Amino acid sequence: MTLSALGIFSAAGAGGGFSSDYELISTTILGSAQSSVVFDVSTLASTYKHLQIRYVMRSDRAGVPYSNGALRMNADIGSNYNAHYLVGNGSTVSSGFVSSATSMLIGNQPGGTFTANAFSAGVMDILDAFSTTKFKTVRSLSGQVGNDNAVSLQSGLYRSTNAATSVTVLNWDGANLAANSRFSIYGIKG
Repeated sequence: MTLSALGIFSAAGAGGGFSSDYELISTTILGSAQSSVVFDVSTLASTYKHLQIRYVMRSDRAGVPYSNGALRMNADIGSNYNAHYLVGNGSTVSSGFVSSATSMLIGNQPGGTFTANAFSAGVMDILDAFSTTKFKTVRSLSGQVGNDNAVSLQSGLYRSTNAATSVTVLNWDGANLAANSRFSIYGIKG
């Protein structure tokens, strides 16, 4: 079975799925740094099964080469999130697990000491976003090129059977999302 058949890279663009499988709902481009981007998805349950966020982002966190992106569902700040991560830069690999967190990891992004004006790019799938019988599973693939190249794969779990009403993208460490970061949310009928 190929990776495309598993759906791992089908969201990345050409050759993956049919163009009608992914419907653009909205795009947000930050004119200035801000703490988060919130997508209201409360009216989408009858139309879509899954959601996808495609992003190009950077952190304004000073003194570090990268920062971790994060996702929060339904404005839930309880300890209801788990995540796995795998990060490689061509010479080293790191991996780990975070449990009972107040948000879920979604990918590395350049920080203050990273190459100027460089952004990470990524695709995040929120599976069965509107199900009321399943926990919400998220997978994210991202990468960045500059003075600290890296590719990052995360999977996460939002431990709630509540249907998604909002999706918030933020930084794990509390820094702001930098100006010119871009986020597009898509609906997938599945």
